[in-house]
Amino acid sequence: MKLHFTRITAACLAGGAALLIASAASAQVRAPDTDWRRADRSSIHNSERYGSPQSFAFEVRFGAYSPEVDEEFSGGGTGPYATTFGDGSLFYFGLELDWLPLRIPYVGAIGPGLGWGYTSASDKGFVAGTADRSAEDTSLTVMPMHLSAVVRFDELMRKTGIPFVPYAKAGLGMGIWYAGKASGTAEHEGVAGEGITWGTHLALGGALALNWLDRRSASQLDESTGINHTYLFGEWMYANLDGLGSAPQMHVGTSTWVLGLALDM
Repeated sequence: MKLHFTRITAACLAGGAALLIASAASAQVRAPDTDWRRADRSSIHNSERYGSPQSFAFEVRFGAYSPEVDEEFSGGGTGPYATTFGDGSLFYFGLELDWLPLRIPYVGAIGPGLGWGYTSASDKGFVAGTADRSAEDTSLTVMPMHLSAVVRFDELMRKTGIPFVPYAKAGLGMGIWYAGKASGTAEHEGVAGEGITWGTHLALGGALALNWLDRRSASQLDESTGINHTYLFGEWMYANLDGLGSAPQMHVGTSTWVLGLALDM
């Protein structure tokens, strides 16, 4: 009887050991539901972490723009730009495409960004040699551009789901400008002057991811179009277009705040 009980006990122990081994093996094969390594598309965190690959970001940008044309004129008087167009801000529209092929662990994505913008001022010109306004319009059009290094600090969002992504940009800026008649043709007939002013570009901003408003639709959008996240962003932009210290050039840059909509894909 004792031998039979011993055999039963041994069999139970062996069975228990086999069960523990099988459970351990199963745990190694299948991580817990809360484990960040799982790629379960039914979970919003996992769907965000394991969506389609992210390599690009696209921005549509809006803001105020005050060209620093009069910055080079010292002496306390009003410069030619303010005299002609006033001291109010212009409307600025811009586009930007960032290519982010590299990812720094625990930091975010990094890569080059190319931006283009447009702003224009128009008012009545002056009769030559007088302070009297003429009947003819005059204008100044500026297209600020930049090629910058971009860092998007999105690892916190990817790991925790907090929908906020700070970012920074720094690089080379360029402003294409032309001044003349507001009614000039595409060939710029009547243009009084035109040129290119080089400088530097710096921007700091933060983007709020909107996926949490409708997680299911965001996941479906990713699957159908490859758009991972949609953001609203705010940014301080400094386009220091002053000629990089070379011979006097038209200063067409500005320091301003920009708002916009961004997509990463």
